[in-house]
Parts: sequence; structure tokens; C-alpha cells
Amino acid sequence: MTVLNVRRLMLLREVEARGSIAAAAQALNYTRSAVSQQLSVLEDETGTTLLTRDGQRAGLTAAGHLLVRHVERVIAQLEEAEAELRSREGEVTGELRIGVPLHEGPALVASAATRLRTQHPRLRITLHGVTPDGGRDDVRLGRLDVALAARYTYVPAVGRPGLHEEELISDDIRLAVAPGHPFAASGKPRAMEEFADAPWLLDRTTDLGRLALHLCAGAGFHPDVVCDTGDLQAVLGLVSLGWGVALVPDLAPDRPGHPVVRLAVRGHRLTRRTTLVVREGALNSAPTAALLSALREAAGHLSHPGRTDRSG
Repeated sequence: MTVLNVRRLMLLREVEARGSIAAAAQALNYTRSAVSQQLSVLEDETGTTLLTRDGQRAGLTAAGHLLVRHVERVIAQLEEAEAELRSREGEVTGELRIGVPLHEGPALVASAATRLRTQHPRLRITLHGVTPDGGRDDVRLGRLDVALAARYTYVPAVGRPGLHEEELISDDIRLAVAPGHPFAASGKPRAMEEFADAPWLLDRTTDLGRLALHLCAGAGFHPDVVCDTGDLQAVLGLVSLGWGVALVPDLAPDRPGHPVVRLAVRGHRLTRRTTLVVREGALNSAPTAALLSALREAAGHLSHPGRTDRSG
């Protein structure tokens, strides 16, 4: 009986996630030839073709995708075994790498992480900046242990194998306009159609940007995008200066010195759900379990930051 090599299986999973052998090799700090050689050995061991090689790209065959699904379960079981062994030590130790979206994430994570550092001095906690949409793959591939992510109304959720994702907190999403905007004075909910001729600030590559595009299309217009950044603090600053309008979650704080007015979108209940992403196999590890408990408590007590809010 041939026992498949776990490291080679993880290489196959990395190629699936990256889309090419070269990208997988770069992410793992290997040479391309070394990765290719190991995957060829894996194909010999399994007796089947796992990759379709087309120039610089490498896709997985049906057999390759099937094997990766099993890899996720194998990794989860190995992590569970490691967690059980560590729990016998009776102390929370090791390293916990947390992916945090800039600007909004720290408000939720800071108190929980600070308390954990005090309670468990031998636990090393590091914070790493991620986008609200980008942390899932980092967790799945082991670059992070946990990450904050987001789900939005009307944007389909794309699941990733091997991950556990749970909601921590939700907030409404409103249209941010400058204080001098014609609609700002009344503060009443407005229809999307009323912003057809307005300049927009949105990033088409983010889920929040996709939500904005969905709403604009539903209202019968294509937005005139004058800024395509996903940095909400930059967006709020530009909105305050009258550059345009933008969809912004309530928990994104106003930029100091740059007030905006936030208006509900008539006919829609728009929400963002902030979630915590963890590998299934790491759920029962002592560091992750301690963080989950602390974050749930912090989310329950999190208050909205001060802002100018006339959502009606």
C-alpha cells in the first residue's frame, strides 16, 4: 500500500489555489522545477494525471480536485490531533496570527487580543493587515490562523473547503454624502435612481464594490466611478470633500476632520456581516478557542463609533 506524502498533497492544494506551479513555488519559496518534480512524483504515486499543464498555467484535472478535497480533511484531522496534544500541556502557548482588515478590524480585535496577551503571557499574538475579502485564502493555506472577513447583502457567498466561518457582528450599509450635498439636509432615505448622475467612489474588485454595482444596475444606470480605491478612510475623506458618493458600512468610522452624512437606501436593507474565519481543524486548539471566546464577547459590547449620521 502506498501512503501519499502530505507535503506533496499540500503542494497540489497550493497550485489549485494559485492557478500555476510558478505562483505556488513563489508563495512557498521553492523553485518551480522542485514543485513540478514533486507533483510528478505524486502523479506516479496515485497512478493518475492530476494536473493539466498549459504554458505558464496549471489547472487540476477532475482527479486532482477530488484529491484536494480529501487533502482538506487530512489537514483538518492533523490539526485536530496537534490541538489535542497541546491541550494536554494545560497552558495556552504558541503563536496566533490574526488577519485584520485595516481601519475597522482593530476596534473589534484590540480589546480581545490585549486581554488574551494578559491572560496567556506565553501566547504570541501577531496582527496582519488583510482586505475584508482577502483573508479567507490566507487562512485556508496556513499563512494565518484566523482572519476577520465580511459578507454583504446581494453578494453571493463563495465557500472555501476546510474553513469554518461564523458571524461576529453585523452593521448597516448606507450612502455617504458630503455635508453640503443637496440630500444631506433632510437626512431622509433616498432611492438609488437619485444618484444616477452622481460621481461614485467604489472598487469593483471588492464585495462592497460589487454590491454598489448591483444596486446601480438595479436602478438602471452605470455609475461614473471617479475613484476606485477600497480604502474606506480614503473614500470617506474624498466624500467629505465633495468628490462623490459611496456605500459605507456603519462601523467604518468617519475620518477625523472629514464629516459625512450617511443616508439609508430606500427600498433596501443593506447589511455587512463581519465574520471570523478559522480552519476547521484548528477550531479546538487552545489559542483559537480562547480568541473565539474573547472576540464573541468583544463583538457583543462593541458600540458604534461617533459620526454624523442622518440615516432617517
